[in-house]
Amino acid sequence: MKKIDQFNVDMSELSEDEIVEWVEESKIWSIEGDRLVTRVEFNGYREACFFANTVFTLSEKQFHHPKVVVEYGSVEIDLWSHDAEGLTERDLELAEQIEDVVAEVDWN
Repeated sequence: MKKIDQFNVDMSELSEDEIVEWVEESKIWSIEGDRLVTRVEFNGYREACFFANTVFTLSEKQFHHPKVVVEYGSVEIDLWSHDAEGLTERDLELAEQIEDVVAEVDWN
């Protein structure tokens, strides 16, 4: 049975095959246990903080709250749906938005 959240997104847990297929097409995400994970490297703390704030903004718009760890020069993100106890379409949507932001970063 599908569970729909307040944003009309399917909150049903995805199958392992669906997750593996999506991760294979991703440029920055991998699977650790029941979570999508990524680590994005930056030249310094300031850039990492700006990126993390963008992740927080995207997350809050979806009322989704991934684990985000900011260190000097890097940001680690663990993404999963607490209420579904696994990965859902909502996680993939947010992961895609985060990947789009990474693609726009000026790495020079």
